Amino acid sequence: MRYVIPAAAFFAVAVCMKVEAIELGMPLDCVIGQTCMVQNYVDADPGEGAKDFECGPLAYDNHQGTDFRLLSRSEISKGFEAIATAPGRIISTIDNQPDHHFRDAQDDPFGCGNAVMIDHGDGWVSQYCHLAKGSLKVSRTQMVKKGQPLGYVGSSGGTDFPHLHYAIRRFGAVINPFTGVSPTGCEAAKAKPLWDPALELEYVPSAVFGYGVSGVFPSLEIVKNDHGQLTPPKGKIDPFYIWLHVLGIRESDSVRMIAFGPDGKPFASELFKPGENKTIYLVNIGVAPEDLDVEEWPEGEYTARITIYDQGEEILSEDIKFSLPQAKT
Repeated sequence: MRYVIPAAAFFAVAVCMKVEAIELGMPLDCVIGQTCMVQNYVDADPGEGAKDFECGPLAYDNHQGTDFRLLSRSEISKGFEAIATAPGRIISTIDNQPDHHFRDAQDDPFGCGNAVMIDHGDGWVSQYCHLAKGSLKVSRTQMVKKGQPLGYVGSSGGTDFPHLHYAIRRFGAVINPFTGVSPTGCEAAKAKPLWDPALELEYVPSAVFGYGVSGVFPSLEIVKNDHGQLTPPKGKIDPFYIWLHVLGIRESDSVRMIAFGPDGKPFASELFKPGENKTIYLVNIGVAPEDLDVEEWPEGEYTARITIYDQGEEILSEDIKFSLPQAKT
């Protein structure tokens, strides 16, 4: 299925190495496709540029871990816990770095922010970054069990979106937990994934973070911060906006947005083509009464349709129904 709805402490040369077995649990207490998604995988390209291990766009240059992101910044307050993926001993903790305003995060010299590192033995070390200040529940030299809480996801370190950066290494070499090998190219041979098979944790090339109809302009800042700010359209003459926020859009994809009036007939439509692979893609159309050749919205039920195509073939379509006009409060 293409779509679902919703700074490392070590530096090592990327080498293809045979790894001894380790079975990993989830690093974050969340549900993939519901309360979190993987935004970036390990960069599989050992040179300049970046590709994920399936040759997709979900990576950036020299990214050495997997980013499990929350759906929006407002989700941080719900308290999502980072958890130990395997038993081991805590060898490093940082718990005093500030939780940033995201616009300032890229200037942070402590790229990993508040973090935990665990030695699992036999050369295996895991790393958990961007935890909330003062939230750590473990300390250095402490032994932990698989699934034990470590701390809460925050916004510390070099991050401009809320997520847990999880990395696993063996003898200092980055290992992609989805392939079981170090990154040597997106078309390189893969081994067995390190994840516990019961997790059914698989590569998802594309996902819908959110979509809807709003009376508020869906700026990137609002969409990233809190979907709850995108309140329903109101009033007799105010415009409404159909919006879509996508992870992992491909060059071959396109998005069609259509507005239907109370009579069921379409009166506004626009086709979007990204033109290139993009990790994050946000589009919207604004619709006003003049698009329906009226001065005020006729009373009744309207429909917004959002359809995603791959090379012209429909792969996802959603209808959103809403009523106009609604009284302003």
